[in-house]
Amino acid sequence: MRSDSLGRARWKTVFDTLLGEILLWLLIILLMAWSIGVVMIYNVTGKFANEPYDAMLANNVLALSNQVGFSVGRITINLPMPAREMLLTDTRDRVFFQVNDARGNLLVGDVDVPWIAASDNQVLDTVFFRDDELNGEDVRIAYLFKPLPGGNGPILVQVAETRNKRNGMAARIVSSVIVPQFAIVPLAVLLIYFAVSRGITPLHRLQEELRLRRPADLSAINLKNIPAEIRPLIEALNGTMARLDESLAGQRRFIADATHQLKTPLTGLRTQAEVALREADPERMRACIAQILQASERLADMTQKLLVLARAEAVTEQSALSELVDLRELVPEVAREWAPQAMERQIDLAFESVEIMATVRGSERLLHELFSNLLDNAIRYTPVGGHITIRMRRGINLIVEIEDSGVGIDPLERDKVFDRFYRVLGTGVDGSGLGLSIVKEIATLHHAQVTLHTGTQGLGTLVKVIFDLRRDFVASVTK
Repeated sequence: MRSDSLGRARWKTVFDTLLGEILLWLLIILLMAWSIGVVMIYNVTGKFANEPYDAMLANNVLALSNQVGFSVGRITINLPMPAREMLLTDTRDRVFFQVNDARGNLLVGDVDVPWIAASDNQVLDTVFFRDDELNGEDVRIAYLFKPLPGGNGPILVQVAETRNKRNGMAARIVSSVIVPQFAIVPLAVLLIYFAVSRGITPLHRLQEELRLRRPADLSAINLKNIPAEIRPLIEALNGTMARLDESLAGQRRFIADATHQLKTPLTGLRTQAEVALREADPERMRACIAQILQASERLADMTQKLLVLARAEAVTEQSALSELVDLRELVPEVAREWAPQAMERQIDLAFESVEIMATVRGSERLLHELFSNLLDNAIRYTPVGGHITIRMRRGINLIVEIEDSGVGIDPLERDKVFDRFYRVLGTGVDGSGLGLSIVKEIATLHHAQVTLHTGTQGLGTLVKVIFDLRRDFVASVTK
């Protein structure tokens, strides 16, 4: 029982391989072709086996018809006993003969041979053949219609023969062709196995090359000597490895940048803590603790933004971006969350409401983070007493605009501010340099664009988030 299980497992393993599957299908096709060939050979052989025996049967019919005459108004048949015995003599088959007049009356011969009537346009003095059954046996019948003078006739002359010799000859021919094939088929299977094994050698080489690669080696596989059939697969694999290498390189850069950026505030925290420990004056100690609190807040903000950016980069599946998000509800909600910070800096935060449908397909959490970072930036870089305006408009695209009256961004630096940890110098504003990087990453996930412009009054910054309504992730219609 254990050996049977091992045998089934071994065969299953064989046919689970590419080589096994190819061999299985080739074997099935070979057996089907062999079976069809056997049937065709048998049919052709039967036709060839009929030809010599039909010729002999035709000669018998002609010889018999030559013994039929017409004299003094009567049909005469000159068939002496020796001729009759010669006609009926056969070592393997039974032979029957029959002569009938035009009405089917038996003139001489075997009564059991099936009679057939002549048609109106019957060809005379020509031998025809048909297959029939006589006394439960299959027989081959040769027959002709012989005309008689005076409008009498025609008479039917028939000779029937069982099919033993014919079937025997067909069987011998078929066996002589098929028996060698029992040796040829296994040989063909072995040759096919050898040929297919040689044919998939490039796959084995590819397997060995990949097995020996270092885990970090994501370079492209050399397409030299790769068969054309698997070249598209290797090209797709190379593309996947290139994208993976790019992603890993980005992660390595991100980790390196994050490590560098976190090191500075951590060093500052440690320094301030050491200073506070050495201070005996309560006021100075209190100042040190305030600086520690401020540095810890910056560190917490940077850490939170790093986590948001990492989560945004990790979103790759469409299922994570399948929510229907109404921006007419989401954007005002974000604005209300940032209203206390705006009021603290005496900034007028306004939302211009427009009666449009603004529903997009995506992640509500990520879109909330996108607009939250934009408002955070706007409040940070808008001076006390300034104003921030949020508006929406809809045409071919759905556009969300956030405009501030702040210091603005130099046109030469507008592309750079989306880079991680990049900060515009000379603004006097603390920041992590990650806010706009997060905005760009989330916008890209939602197939949206973020563009920076000078404010409508020639001051400040105007940020536009443009959602493409022609893409299938948008589910909004005009009211």
